[in-house]
Formats: sequence, structure tokens, C-alpha cells
Amino acid sequence: MKQFLKVLRFELNNYTKNKGFVMTTVLLALLAVIGIAAPTIYQSITGKEEGKQEEVQEAGTEGKMALAEPGALAGTARAVAERMPQYQWEFIEAEKEEALEQVKDLVEKGEAEGGFVLDPDGNYTYVVENLSMQDSAREEFQAALQSVGVNRFLGEKGVDLKEYAAVAAWVPVGEDVILGKDGINNFLYTYVMVFVLYFLILFYGQMIATSITTEKSNRAIEILVTSVDSTSLIFGKVLAGAIAGLVQTAVILGGAVLSYRFLGSGWNGQLDMLFNIPGEVWASFLVFGLLGYLLYAFAFGMLGALVSKTEDISKSATPLMLVFIAAFLITMWSLSNVDSVLMQVASYVPFTSCMAMLARIAMGGVGIGGILLSGGILAASCLLMGWLAAKVFRFGTLMYGNPIKLTRALRQMKNQD
Repeated sequence: MKQFLKVLRFELNNYTKNKGFVMTTVLLALLAVIGIAAPTIYQSITGKEEGKQEEVQEAGTEGKMALAEPGALAGTARAVAERMPQYQWEFIEAEKEEALEQVKDLVEKGEAEGGFVLDPDGNYTYVVENLSMQDSAREEFQAALQSVGVNRFLGEKGVDLKEYAAVAAWVPVGEDVILGKDGINNFLYTYVMVFVLYFLILFYGQMIATSITTEKSNRAIEILVTSVDSTSLIFGKVLAGAIAGLVQTAVILGGAVLSYRFLGSGWNGQLDMLFNIPGEVWASFLVFGLLGYLLYAFAFGMLGALVSKTEDISKSATPLMLVFIAAFLITMWSLSNVDSVLMQVASYVPFTSCMAMLARIAMGGVGIGGILLSGGILAASCLLMGWLAAKVFRFGTLMYGNPIKLTRALRQMKNQD
């Protein structure tokens, strides 16, 4: 235990002295705080200007538009314009071809933002210099034109327009009674938590593998394994990475939460579902995330001990990376149905359960028995992987040259025993 604590303190001290680690933590925390507070800050700076713009829009000066109609549709254009008072209108009375040319001329000269040319059959042509994704004029015009056409038709049939408007405006109001989980509202924070877990495991797992390989390449590992047993060494490195990862995540997420609480009014509650995460989901994220990290970290550390050069790590760790990416993709693809057969199976497979079970707890209907069984299997797998990693670690750190395959290392270890 003393050797383990000594290694743990040493590795944690390395993290705190690592300028890259500290700067990354501070920078990401600042980005989270600024990103959350940005809408509120922007509104406080530009509030007066936006207020003036709203007043201008209410006065009907959002933009100048041209509207042309043939003689057969006399009165339609003005009826449509009355339903769109936010625009200033310039009316053109001419046949289609001539009207289209006049509208194009106004738009090209910048005297109008856009224009509409009505056809005798009731359709229209929209003229604009550049069509933007935020251009809502066409949809607004089409709705107004449809309203004019429907009202005119109903008037000809003798239908009372006020009664029709009252009936058309009626919308049934439904109320949801959710006895379990709200998968729709829980989707966003589940997606974010799975992605955060994916990033942490990938980042710290590779960092541990690189650290071991670097120590092996400069022969420092030979001194370590002779003074500290391999189990204490690998467990100390892995748990130090887990603590560093938890602290880094807590700082970043804590900054985001505090920023949203005190400076998040500019979002108008749009991110409430992301920050109002139930306690049991946080607990599952901590437990399954930590166990999943330990499982993969031991595996990365074991593979890092089998190579002598840092450039060989990616080749050695490729199979493990493929398994990890598959686990991530299975969970992401199944978020729309977290209780599918695939996700149920993935919830009890050690290499996928850290993400799959987290998603099912947040969005699905898994029971306490299933959660305990999945957690027990994952915890036992972590201990087994840690034991195997310690064995391979001591064997691999004293082997130099070309990368050693895991299967070959296991066979040689068996023969030695």
C-alpha cells in the first residue's frame, strides 16, 4: 500500500506540474463560462440597439418590398400587404412579363430587398438578390396569400369568416403524464455525458499509454520496476489519471453550471434540460464512467508496456481503439431506442456497458437489479484487467525492440510460469 500511495502522489504531482494540463483545464473552463454567458453579455451590450430595431420593425420598416399584380387580380396585392405590415410595399400594376422586369430592376438597384409578382392563376414569383437561409419573406407571403385566397373563396360561398376563423384557430391541448423517463427532454444531456465520457477515456487512456512507453524508452521504467512492484505502479498511474480526469471535468462542468446559474438569463431557459440533470444520472455517470475509465486505462497501460517507441503506440492500440469506438457508436446510434435488444446486450458487456448503461439509466426503463448486475460485471472486469495489466506490465517493460503482440506476450508469460 505504501508503494501504491507513493506512486499515486508522484503521478498526481506530475499532473499538477504539467503546464499543458493546467492550461488546458483553465482554458476549457474559461471557454465554458464565456460560452454560457455570451448571450447575456451580448444582450446587455446591444440591448438599446435591439430595442430601437424592434421599434422600427413595429413601425413597419423591416424592409422595402415590391409587389406586382396583373389587372385580373386587382385588390389581392393590397390585401396580402395588409397581412404583412412589417414591410414597406411598393405596388406595381402591370402584366406579368413587364411587372417581373420592373421588380428585378428595383431589386438590382437596391431600391427593394425583394419582390413578388402575382400570376393570374393565383401563384407567384419571388425575386431576391441573394436567398438567405434566414429569409422568411417567402413563407410569410405565401401564408398571407393563402389566407386571402381562402377568405375570398369562403366569402363567395357565404361562409361567415369570423366563425371560420374561430374554428380554424382551435387547437387541441394535450397533457403528458410521464410515469418513467422523459426520453425527449433527457436526450440532450445524455448525448453530452456520453460524449464527455468518450473524450475522457480516449484522452487519458492514450496519455497513460504514452507515459509508460516514454518511461520505457528512456530506461526509467527499469529503475521503477526494481524499486516498486508492478501492481502498485500500474494501479498508481491509472488511478492518478482517474483523479486528474475527475478534477479537470469537475472544474470545467462546474464553471459551466455556475455561469449558467448566474449569467445564463440570455438563453431564456433553453438549456435548462441540459443543466437540470437528476441526481441518479450524475451518480451513474460517476460510477459507470469511473469503472469504464479504469477498464480502458488498464488496457491502454498494458498495451503501452508492449512497445518501446511512442510512435508504435497507435499501431499497438488499434484493436482496443476499434472496440472503444464501436462501443461509442452503438450507444450514440441507439439513443433513439435505449431499451432495444442491442442496448440491453451492450449494457452487460464490460467494454460497452459504461456508456450503454449510462444512456439506459438516463432515458430508459432499466431496473435496479439490472444496474447492479451491470455494475458488478464491470467492476469485476476492472479488477481482472488490472491484474492482467500488472502481469503484462512487468513482462513488457523489460522487453525492448519491435512491438510485442499481446497474444505472444501472454504465451511467453504462460511458458515462464
